Amino acid sequence: MTLAVQDLTVTYRHRPAVHRVSFVAESGSVTGIIGPNGAGKSTVLKAVVGLVKPESGIVTVNGRPLSEVRRSVGYLPQRNELDWDYPAQVRDVVGLGRYPYLRFGRRMSNTDQLAIAGALDRVGLSELATRQIGELSGGQQQRMLVARALAQEASTLLLDEPFVGIDAATMAMLSDLLVSLAADGACVVLVNHDLAATSKICDNAVLLNQRVIAQGPPSQVMTSTWLDETYAANLLDLEVWS
Repeated sequence: MTLAVQDLTVTYRHRPAVHRVSFVAESGSVTGIIGPNGAGKSTVLKAVVGLVKPESGIVTVNGRPLSEVRRSVGYLPQRNELDWDYPAQVRDVVGLGRYPYLRFGRRMSNTDQLAIAGALDRVGLSELATRQIGELSGGQQQRMLVARALAQEASTLLLDEPFVGIDAATMAMLSDLLVSLAADGACVVLVNHDLAATSKICDNAVLLNQRVIAQGPPSQVMTSTWLDETYAANLLDLEVWS
């Protein structure tokens, strides 16, 4: 799968959020989007999946509009956007990944159940399938969300700050999982604040501060020059809009 974002512009209440953002993420790779708070990283992911309406821009997966291939794209929001007190079990949330395949009123088939079980096993949560989601640790919650995308059979995974609120050991485990998914052919795109983690697990990095500052292999773009420009305040001025 190839996720292509071209000239994506989003405004909030007539104020710029991101401007003419373009990048390509390939299957078999991990792409990291990094930048300061307020840079528009989460906005880009939400615009890609249609949760935020862009002012302009084109998003395609393998050259097709997202609306035609929506089942193949899994989106994992920031954990603080979810209600962890909701009385649902782990397997219930993972099962949501099968809903795009269900016709109205149809129960899950053996194929659906096998997909759920396989996803839970892949992320190491089989033994916690009946656990209430609020009882999970931060890392377990994040792995559950990955399992939901796996049950969906998504070949493109978009993760918003997957490493926030988890310990170093769990971060390493989740990093290995994402790298493994990419090795199996998935297109993985993640928003991240941790520069060291991005440099370690990502094949490509997109440096963003309302517009793309640089993109390419981390060894080439995560330099002091590019990072200083990326983390400069008020980067998007009137000249960008001219």
